[in-house]
Amino acid sequence: MLRIRSQNAPPANGKLPFKIKILLIAILPVLAVSFFTGLIIHQEANQLIETESKLIESRIRESKRQELANYIALALRAVDHVYKEEPGGTWQAQKTVKKILNNLTFSQNGYFFAYDRAGTALVHPPSPQLIGANLWYLKDEENNFVIQQLMKKAVDGGDYHTYLWNNPSTGEKGQKMGYAAYLPKWGWMLGTGLYLDDIDKEVLAFEADMRASIRKAETILFLISLFAVLVVAISIAALNYSEHKLADTRLKALTKRIIDVQEEERKRVSNDLHDGINQLLVSIRHRLEMTMDLVKNNQKPFALLEKSLSILDTSIADVRRLSKDLHPSALDNMGLAAAIRGLGRDFEESTKIKTTIQANTIGDRLEEKAKIALYRVVQEALTNVARHADADQVEIILRNDDAKKMVALSIRDNGKGLAHPDSPLSNEGLGLRNMYERIESHGGNLTIRNALSGGLELFANLPQS
Repeated sequence: MLRIRSQNAPPANGKLPFKIKILLIAILPVLAVSFFTGLIIHQEANQLIETESKLIESRIRESKRQELANYIALALRAVDHVYKEEPGGTWQAQKTVKKILNNLTFSQNGYFFAYDRAGTALVHPPSPQLIGANLWYLKDEENNFVIQQLMKKAVDGGDYHTYLWNNPSTGEKGQKMGYAAYLPKWGWMLGTGLYLDDIDKEVLAFEADMRASIRKAETILFLISLFAVLVVAISIAALNYSEHKLADTRLKALTKRIIDVQEEERKRVSNDLHDGINQLLVSIRHRLEMTMDLVKNNQKPFALLEKSLSILDTSIADVRRLSKDLHPSALDNMGLAAAIRGLGRDFEESTKIKTTIQANTIGDRLEEKAKIALYRVVQEALTNVARHADADQVEIILRNDDAKKMVALSIRDNGKGLAHPDSPLSNEGLGLRNMYERIESHGGNLTIRNALSGGLELFANLPQS
């Protein structure tokens, strides 16, 4: 079964061409998905980096705290026996403890410091010039009392305090996390600290790695999107080229068919004129000459004149038939339904194939060109029945479907049907192609199939005007 539906191209009105619209419809979703995917990835990745950075910073700080607690514990164990036993007296024990603390170092900038209860520096290896100086009222750049806060943490049982202090390795102020413990018998605050620049470096390094990974992912996504766009564009270009090539081929074939049809029609009209009307006119002329001879000889020419009139009537009938084939006058004078009924009667008389016709009056439901198209479809279908169907019955139904705003035509015969019902529009199927093209040109659709009970069924629908 074949179903053909028309697809009328929109008129040129300055808008984008249809193929450009197809290209945009194909590419824009890819670009939109890629853009929003990239945007979501970028936002989520930044949020993840921020969260992970805070988590890593928190873990490093916790690790530094534990490290400081361990260092203080080591320092306290190193001076514990001297602090408790005070060999050589308190002054000598304090001197020994100071020496031990001065010699205790760890990592690059790790050292221990000690202050008495008044805030006087007792041990400070990187800055020996501070020994003996009272730093109780020393403030950092954030206006915090450094030694007072450390002493308070130590007296309260030992805790951490973050402050700004000079970094010996860089010579610049840096954030330092300190931990202080208290030696109550001597009133000393013993402490150490770690500079937090390393934490910032590790966090920044992590963020740089993550952002590099994000840029890599975004680059890959962009390349994939670009590749997809290129594939779509190339595919549409290839399809466009193929369609153009196919359209050119079809146009050439259509042009050839039109020329063939014109030549066949001209040949048919020429043959009808030469073999029919021309021969009849020659015969009339011959009889008229014979009549003139009889008149000159005073003989009666009535028999020849009667025969001439009969031949003249036949000539007039042939002229009418040719005129009707070229353009049916009944279509203009009495309408489509009457013209189809007349066509059916003439077909039945000439072929002896029983023709049943049910035709509703169409009126102004169709334009004149659409009526001519339906008439030609009926004419072509009957010609095909006579030539190929081997049928003895034909049924033609023309009706109005006002509910669907359509005019429907159906033609059925009881012949042998199509040899290839799935592809009736073969290269030789010129008549069927002509019917299809006539219906399509007026926005209709055409269905051709073999009937279940045998024969061929043709259905055509045209929208009402």
